[in-house]
Amino acid sequence: MGFFQVINHGISKTAIEDAFVSSAKFFDLPNDDEEKKKLTSNDIAKPVRFEGIGSSSSDNNNDSKDNDSKVSKEFIKLYAHPLQDWIHLWPDHPSDFREKIRNYAMEMRKIGIKFKIVEAIMESLGLSPNYLRDKIEQGMQILVINKYAQCYGLPSSSTFINTLGAAPHSDHSIITILLDNTPGLEILDHHSKAWKALPAVKCALTVLVGDHLEVLSNDIYESVLHGVGLSHRNSRISIGSFQSLAMGDMVEPALELVDQDNPKRYRANSFEEYLKHLSSKQPKPYIESLKI
Repeated sequence: MGFFQVINHGISKTAIEDAFVSSAKFFDLPNDDEEKKKLTSNDIAKPVRFEGIGSSSSDNNNDSKDNDSKVSKEFIKLYAHPLQDWIHLWPDHPSDFREKIRNYAMEMRKIGIKFKIVEAIMESLGLSPNYLRDKIEQGMQILVINKYAQCYGLPSSSTFINTLGAAPHSDHSIITILLDNTPGLEILDHHSKAWKALPAVKCALTVLVGDHLEVLSNDIYESVLHGVGLSHRNSRISIGSFQSLAMGDMVEPALELVDQDNPKRYRANSFEEYLKHLSSKQPKPYIESLKI
């Protein structure tokens, strides 16, 4: 279905709780706070960007496939690798934000690369475990921290209604590692075409297949269409770590996965091209534009 979950990952409960607490404190700042005003922008190419509830522009890593849905969330996007290039642009209050989110970003990067999740994925495709390792290690990491509002007046059975936390989309990354403080993520089953709620496993990391992994695998793995339904019980915070190649590096199907029976199904493309696609506001999902 395009995702799996990781438990016993070794990330301390303290690091996780600190990241959520500091994120909540940032979102709780008043809307006219100077920090929020300074970071608010509709420019999706900005390395640090805040958007409040009700904004109409697209999230840097969300290529929405349901533009008619009303989305109710706020988010902050942070370029996070190499940290020394970007951390000085992050919010400097709450006073502990940079420290706590830096620690979280480093843990997520270790999980994806040093703890061999990406290597295992490459090996599952029949490629060398070290396939593209250097480029991935030197590539981009982007954190997107989302806060989804509590939706009052919903019946307890309501899921994936017209008012959404996040409209259905796939992520333009190799992998996305997601952690949330309360359930809410829903996945589209490629086979049954039904939406299914993600299993609620406390402190489990959810790893999602991104568009660039779909391209690299020549359609062996499909990027997962997912979204968030608002909860009538409480608000929700999620932190996504998007791991990709460097901005201008091209991703294309691995030659080892292309032959006469399995022709090349996607053209080469880069994260930089993806940003241009979002800026153009074309209705066609980016992954569809890459198909040959």
